[in-house]
Amino acid sequence: MKPELSVVIPVYNEESGLAQLYARLYPALDALAARGVPYEIVFVNDGSRDNTAAMLADQFRLRPDVT
Repeated sequence: MKPELSVVIPVYNEESGLAQLYARLYPALDALAARGVPYEIVFVNDGSRDNTAAMLADQFRLRPDVT
């Protein structure tokens, strides 16, 4: 289904906060999806030098339908 809502999140060296972001963001957007609002989340990694890119790749593997 084509998303009606796109959430674009820039990230840079965010490994310490990504888990908290995922824990809050996905349930909130899943609740919208349950009401008929399909969504996508687009993370834009701006050259992080920490583990951010690997964490984003892991999240994509977990939720490829919306990430």
